Amino acid sequence: MAGDHGAVNLGQGFPSWPVPQFVLDAAAASIRDSEAGFNQYSRPGGHPLLLDAIARFTASRFRRPISEENVTVAAGAQGAISNVFATFCAEGDEVVFIEPAFEMYSRMAAMHGCHVRGVPLGNVTGASVASTSEQLTLDIPALEAAITPRTRLLILNTPHNPTGKVFSRAEYEAVASVVRRHPRLLVLSDDVYEFMVLEASLEHVHFALLPGMWERTISTFSAGKTFSCTGWRVGYCIGPPELIAPLTSTQSIVSFCAAAPLEVAIARSIDAAEALGYFDSLAASLRHKRDELVAALGAAGLKPIVPGGGYFVLCDTSGLKAAGGPSPPSALADDNAFAQRRDYLACAALTKSVGVLGLPIGGFYSPANRHLSDSLLRFAFCKADGELHEAAERLREAKARGAL
Repeated sequence: MAGDHGAVNLGQGFPSWPVPQFVLDAAAASIRDSEAGFNQYSRPGGHPLLLDAIARFTASRFRRPISEENVTVAAGAQGAISNVFATFCAEGDEVVFIEPAFEMYSRMAAMHGCHVRGVPLGNVTGASVASTSEQLTLDIPALEAAITPRTRLLILNTPHNPTGKVFSRAEYEAVASVVRRHPRLLVLSDDVYEFMVLEASLEHVHFALLPGMWERTISTFSAGKTFSCTGWRVGYCIGPPELIAPLTSTQSIVSFCAAAPLEVAIARSIDAAEALGYFDSLAASLRHKRDELVAALGAAGLKPIVPGGGYFVLCDTSGLKAAGGPSPPSALADDNAFAQRRDYLACAALTKSVGVLGLPIGGFYSPANRHLSDSLLRFAFCKADGELHEAAERLREAKARGAL
C-alpha cells in the first residue's frame, strides 16, 4: 500500500539508516578471512567467539557470572522465541502475554497447538487513554486469573512493542509474585529493545534478576535490533543451563546454526561498541526521532501515547472520521477479515489521503480483546531523518487542508 500510494512507510519496524560502519567492517573482515573458516558452519547454539563475547557483555548487566553454557544463539530473536515454543510447549498448553503484544507470539502459539490468553494493558484506549506509555497499567489480578494449571509460558516484553512501555521494577516484582505461585510456569523475557530506553528516569529491568526468577526465565535478545542490522538474523538467549541446553538441541534441528560470519561480526561489534559509546548514541538518536514524530502526530490531532522506550509510538485515531465507526464483531473475531476493521481502515485512509503509513494493531490482540485496537495505529520512528521530516510535513499539510 505504501508503494502504491508513494507513502512514507512508518509501518514496518526496521531501521532505515545505515548500519554503523564498525559493524559493517567487522562483517567484511570475518567474511574475507579465508583462513579462519568463518564462512562455514558454526556450532549449533553459536560460534565460540560470539558466546564468549555475549557472556562477558551480559555478566555485568545480569550481576552474576555468565558462561557459554548460559548462552545459545539462533537465527534472530524471532528464531530464538520459536525455539522456545518448539522446545518447551506442547499441544494443548496455554501461553499468557500482555496485550497488545508482538503478533508472532500468538502465531507461534497457534503453530504449536497452544491456546493464548491475553491480559490487556489499561489506559490504552477509551476515556482514560494515557498520554505516555508509563501511564499504561498492568492488572495483576487479571494476570493471575489468566494463568491456569495448563499455562506453560508467560511472555514479558520491555521496552514493550507496540506501546513503548518500560515496565518498572515494582511492576515486575508483582509479576514475579504471581510466577512463584505457579511452579510449572516458564517465563520468556523478550528484551530485544533493552538499549532503547529513552528517558533517564526509566530503567530496563531484567526479569531474570528478581529473586527466584533466574531458574524460571529465558531472556531473549536481538543483535540485529541492537546494531541496526535486522536482516542479519542473529539473536540469542540467556538462562540457566537446564533451559539453554535444550534450546541449543532444537536449534541444531531447525537450521543447525545462524550465519557464521555474521555471528563473528556481532562478537567483534559487541567488543567495540562500549568503547565507541555506541549504546548511548543509539538511545539519544532514537529519542530525537521519537520527539519529532510525536510532535507531528500530536499537531495533526492523532493523540500519540509518548513511548518511554523501543522504537514505536502508539497513536489514537478516534478523531479520524475517514475510518468510520467501530469494527463489526465478525471482523474482530476473524483474522481473515482484517480489512473490515477500523484500525485497518484508518491506516488505509492515512496512506491514501496523507501519504503516511502506520500499522494496524488488531493482530496484536487476541480476539477477545481485539475491540481495544479499533482506534489504534502503530508508527515506527526507527527511520532516517529525511523520512521523518517528510512524514511530519505531510501530516502538517493534511491538517491544514482539512484531510484529518
